Amino acid sequence: MKYGKIISLFVGMCLAHHAIAMTPSTDTNNTKIALQQQSGFFRLSYDNISMPKHMQDLGFLGINYFADITPWIYGGVGAYGAVNGNQGGLFVLGLDGGIHHKLTQHWWGDAGLFVGGGGGKASLVGGGLMVKPYVGIAYDFNWARVGLHYSYISFTDGQIHSSQIGLDVDIPTNFYYITSQDVGNSLLNIDDIFINNNKYLTYQRNDFGVLLQAYKPQSNVRDLNGNIQSTTIGLVGAEFDHYFTPHGFAFIKASGAFRGIPNGYMDVLGGVGYHLILNSYGLALVPQFGLGAGGGSTVDTGGGVLIQPQLGLELPLTKQVAARISGGYLWAPEGKFKAYTGTAEVLYHLDLATESDHPTDLVSALYRTQSWRIGVFNQTYLRPQRTVSSSRSPDNLIVIQLDQMLTPNYFLIYQAASAYTGLHAGGLATGMVGLGAQTHKIFHHRLQPFIELLVGAAGGG
Repeated sequence: MKYGKIISLFVGMCLAHHAIAMTPSTDTNNTKIALQQQSGFFRLSYDNISMPKHMQDLGFLGINYFADITPWIYGGVGAYGAVNGNQGGLFVLGLDGGIHHKLTQHWWGDAGLFVGGGGGKASLVGGGLMVKPYVGIAYDFNWARVGLHYSYISFTDGQIHSSQIGLDVDIPTNFYYITSQDVGNSLLNIDDIFINNNKYLTYQRNDFGVLLQAYKPQSNVRDLNGNIQSTTIGLVGAEFDHYFTPHGFAFIKASGAFRGIPNGYMDVLGGVGYHLILNSYGLALVPQFGLGAGGGSTVDTGGGVLIQPQLGLELPLTKQVAARISGGYLWAPEGKFKAYTGTAEVLYHLDLATESDHPTDLVSALYRTQSWRIGVFNQTYLRPQRTVSSSRSPDNLIVIQLDQMLTPNYFLIYQAASAYTGLHAGGLATGMVGLGAQTHKIFHHRLQPFIELLVGAAGGG
């Protein structure tokens, strides 16, 4: 699909949270404040979907984050990707929500609905709209809930419609923040931050990175049409690292092609890594091992599973920014795609406040806050140009956008979008980053003009 005019229509939600970033400062504007807790959970799910026309079944892996709106009601965002079958590159992005309740000491009941957009091969998914109602039961191990669900997955104007029993793993997690009334207190003394339940203040190290990648296929790699695939694929993406020990971390990264491949390729990988400091300058060796899903266009990833080991060097540029260069190897065990990979990345250190059961060694000093905003909205391509039709009918995409507020008027943007209606639009996806500016609120603080400039990669459909 070629580019057309775009208009963004905000029909969803926009929420703001203000995390305490554990970066010492020398300023002295402090106040007393309570650290708030938002409970929630990550959900990993797997469904085996029956495909039409006697095609091989589709293995569908889902990753969702849910916030507990009330003890009964939860809501959040999620994504699904093909990891088995012959639909490699099929991804879906959307909203999910439901109700759950503790039935007995260890058993939970659950029911909900996912609605989103995506696809990989438009002939099967139509415009891209996918719905998934589900009901399930899970056993609570305290550290996680493991259970089964019954679901119906349907691409409403496509050919995929399937009922199945799937597997869920819920991992409880808490997010800590300050209320919007305390946003003006951008610098806080650690002695004046209160935590309930006799807990102690500590922090979790996290890194967020924007990256450029290059995939150089091996000389004998062939695409889905049987042709030699020799062109280097250029990709842009983002990575999030969460440290669970001082040196070990889990990561998730998503990338989309912007050159070297027609009509879109993307992948999402998660895994583990290690940060080994080599010298007093902070130069570090960073091995990583990733496992995930990917595909699109004529890239032969089989069912979609990808494996990527890589080794990188990371060098601090400032106290909060670092650069990382990595080299590795990517291959699809169920397909023919194999490639050498190179990655250049700029990382932003984001150490977030949390709680501990034991006293910590944080010094009494001032720390700053970081404001965030998440938005979910519709984006309409008014007159897109298509490669398979002369029709200029509109396409609609569901968009999830995260804004990192640099000041009250300027912010960084991280955005992902996926089509849910439109002629042959299923599988159209975009990933972009950018800058935004906004004025102060007007009309009794109910309206706020803004402007944004984004750049990224798109393809599919």
